[in-house]
Amino acid sequence: MSEKNTDVVVIGAGPAGYVCAIRLGQLGRKVICVEEGNLGGTCLNVGCIPSKALISAGHFMEHAEHASAMGFTVDTPTLDLSKLIAWKDSIVTRLTGGIGMLFEKRGVEWLKGSARVKDANTVEVETADGLVVVKARDIVIASGSIPAGIPGFEFGEHIWSSAEALSPETLPKEMIVIGGGVIGMEMGSFYAQVGTKVTVIEYADQILPGVDPELVKVVQRKAKKLGVKIHVSASAKSWKPLGDGLSVAVEISGKTREFSADKILLATGRRPRTEHLNLDICGVKVDSRGFIGVDSQCQTSIPHIYAVGDATTGPMLAHKGSAQGLVVASAILGQGGAAWDAQVVPAVIFTDPEVAMVGMTEAEAIEKGIDVKIGRFNFAANGRAMSIQASDGLVKVVTRASDDTLLGVHMVGPNVTDMISEAAIAIEAGLTSEDITLTIHPHPTLSEVFMEACEDVHNLCIHSAK
Repeated sequence: MSEKNTDVVVIGAGPAGYVCAIRLGQLGRKVICVEEGNLGGTCLNVGCIPSKALISAGHFMEHAEHASAMGFTVDTPTLDLSKLIAWKDSIVTRLTGGIGMLFEKRGVEWLKGSARVKDANTVEVETADGLVVVKARDIVIASGSIPAGIPGFEFGEHIWSSAEALSPETLPKEMIVIGGGVIGMEMGSFYAQVGTKVTVIEYADQILPGVDPELVKVVQRKAKKLGVKIHVSASAKSWKPLGDGLSVAVEISGKTREFSADKILLATGRRPRTEHLNLDICGVKVDSRGFIGVDSQCQTSIPHIYAVGDATTGPMLAHKGSAQGLVVASAILGQGGAAWDAQVVPAVIFTDPEVAMVGMTEAEAIEKGIDVKIGRFNFAANGRAMSIQASDGLVKVVTRASDDTLLGVHMVGPNVTDMISEAAIAIEAGLTSEDITLTIHPHPTLSEVFMEACEDVHNLCIHSAK
């Protein structure tokens, strides 16, 4: 056993943990970051980044199919799967290596091992060389999350989590995706684009639960064009080997149907990875689902122990975790003023077409008793969208009727994952839809659709026949 002393120990090197560690290092604190896997956490290694690389490849396959409309003669593309996975892995390697370089620049020490909290100032780390006891003034828990399963569908050779789906050795001919949420629809769309027959089983009454139904219709329509079969209000009950493949029993409208597949992608969400941290013994309050309770500065029930990212309640989003990491760094440094505010947390989904949203949906605003006015504009009437052959989708704007304040912006269409930041700033700043319309948007760009939707709030949209 050996012992180390530091100012702060951060448990986890995902987007929440490494951002917090680097900021503390930038401002002069001595930091040890404990991570048993690769730097970057789920997001960089088996989540956000590799999945978007594969999704980009899927889009390329689809674009090639439509090249003839622009006058190009293109042979049908063939996929070298091993090269695709190697390219995806090279992106991951560059980014995770970049975190290591930043750690060195900021004086952050990476201690590779599995951590557990002993008390408010002590973390024990099991490393390849034995137990290391780390003493620190402050502890930050950024332990992330893991895929959540369902009874009877344990992960293994036949049942993939999102991690296995990102590194297939061969493409399945048929895939059952259990869970039509973000992960299920993103990965299901990719596999459909590269030739797999995909069937999505979703328990809720729509895919992408929680997303405005107007946006969901656009995604579902495109998924069906790709050949994806979608069953909502459906429940996967069991599976069994059948010949060279699998048979999955699914209950739909009270009747059981059998679906065949080569692989099952289980995409039924994620759960916080906190059970191994010893938190019950050291006094940190954890709810029945494993989430750690925190205050506005992300401090737990024990002073000097903080929690950020997927270990806390709220959306499991990398940028949420990073924002919380910066709040904690500010609190530890005693800078004051920093607080975690979940009011404006944009969400992005890399389906085809993309989905992005921030603020309240129309239904949420009405449920809160707010009188709203709605504006919409379709990408089909936007010149830039037409020129890139991506005119499916719309932007929907939700405003407070009494004062025109923007309450929510919901987008489905090309590059909306990049466009949503303007809407997030607008809501954060308390702007009105008129403020957006009075801001000159460059032409011809996709961003004009947001401006036109804001014009539509007051029935003044120039390019609408409404």
